[in-house]
Amino acid sequence: MGLIHKTKFIPFIDVSGTWKRIKKSTTFSLAFNPQTKTFDFISSENPEEEIDSYQPALSQSLTMFDDEDDYKAIFDMCFNLPTGGDAHKDVLLVFYAEKYTASGSGAATYYKAWKVDSVVKLGTLDSVNQSIDFDLALNKHDTGAVTIVETAGEKVPTWVAGTWSGDTFTPTPENIGD
Repeated sequence: MGLIHKTKFIPFIDVSGTWKRIKKSTTFSLAFNPQTKTFDFISSENPEEEIDSYQPALSQSLTMFDDEDDYKAIFDMCFNLPTGGDAHKDVLLVFYAEKYTASGSGAATYYKAWKVDSVVKLGTLDSVNQSIDFDLALNKHDTGAVTIVETAGEKVPTWVAGTWSGDTFTPTPENIGD
């Protein structure tokens, strides 16, 4: 038993069709933002609240290293100030602490993940603190897994659609054998 370390929750952002890890952020605050309804049932003395849905968001504070892909992608958005569909980026949230290793020869290790259509909501570019603050509004998300291959010292994720049942992952049929 032990604490889950910050390196076990990794965001990746789609940069021109390639997943790039958001590396130099000093913040990872995943707010679930439950959307609630209050019902004043005639059988209850006081109103009761129920969760209707969630509107998750991930706050980031990216330190500006000019040679990092995450900085380049976010600064490009700061410079161009995209709106509408242009403000959307696909994001992978990988939960490395939660994994399943399939049995058999050549078995893959799957990590729990969300693939998300995210709106990048730019906040503040602070040149004194050398950071860009932004929020990822996590819109439509798919629950699945990623496999990881290390290439040239970089962990490269591959999205795998499928379902989790407890700690067991089953890829959808078109992903079996990938």
